[in-house]
Amino acid sequence: MADVLSQSQIDALLNSLIKNDDAAEDAIADEIAAQDDKKVKEYDFRSPKLFTREHIKLLFGIYENYARIVSSQITGILQTYTLVELLEVEEQKFYEFSNALPDSVLLSVIDFPVLGSDDEENFMFLDVAKEIGFCTVDKLLGGTGKPLDEDRDYTEIELTLLENFMRGVVGIMKNVWFDYVEVMPRLTKLETNARILQGISPDDNVVIVAMSITVNETQGRMNICIPASTLEVIFKMRAAQSKKNTRKENIEAETQRRRNILGNIYNSDLEMKGVLGTVIVPARDVIHLEIGDVIRLDKTEDSMVELTVGESVWFKGDVGICNRRLAVAIKECLRGGKDS
Repeated sequence: MADVLSQSQIDALLNSLIKNDDAAEDAIADEIAAQDDKKVKEYDFRSPKLFTREHIKLLFGIYENYARIVSSQITGILQTYTLVELLEVEEQKFYEFSNALPDSVLLSVIDFPVLGSDDEENFMFLDVAKEIGFCTVDKLLGGTGKPLDEDRDYTEIELTLLENFMRGVVGIMKNVWFDYVEVMPRLTKLETNARILQGISPDDNVVIVAMSITVNETQGRMNICIPASTLEVIFKMRAAQSKKNTRKENIEAETQRRRNILGNIYNSDLEMKGVLGTVIVPARDVIHLEIGDVIRLDKTEDSMVELTVGESVWFKGDVGICNRRLAVAIKECLRGGKDS
């Protein structure tokens, strides 16, 4: 029994004392038993998980799409009903994956280069159950697609057929990764002995993508083992591309904002004046001005006319006539008092 009672347990005890209700005590016992039966998931702090829930969710979505595509691929090759379903995506140690494999397997070693990455040691494994392997061979050779009842190793001819078959299964993997990173998966070789796998330590973290594959009435498992080193390169490249795309979007947004501002400015109306010259005249002279009087300006007769925009002089030119209207032919551009 728990050392500390909850408020609901205390209330039940008080009710049992007042009403002398034995059912209340049973309810307390059931509640305490239920609390004791709660499952607690252990976490090993000596070997922490390397990938977050978002990473696992991303991989789940990628290979869920892959399961649908590879179902159509295998159906087209074998000309029979095939269903591939994604079961789970889980992070674990490599020795947990390798220890679960039988001695005789059909294991594809896949070279998984990420374009743009300096790391060239990216790879993964694809394990297909023996039932599916022999069923595929039987179907490719014109049979009904029934698996063998006996447990034996693959022959050289069967491995050649399965190698061509697995090349197609591996090749379409780049299509589901295209929206995230650009990869070029390639089948390196087929292994039939799980104990000679190299290139990864037993204590290294891996992500296992477990799938169920059904060909006619034959059902088996197909597991994809992705080392943590490969996934770290992929997620690093994806983060860099995402940052680059974000920066590009910000630059495009800023460029569009400036374009909109300049567009509004270009469509605004500006008053332009042609100034022949200026002169300071006393008020008494202005009052007595009459028709025929002459006002001498501060410019000579061969001086150019100043064209002002607002308070600034932008252009200088010569006065002339165009279509029976006064006009100014621009000779100099000053752009607010400075030479262009």
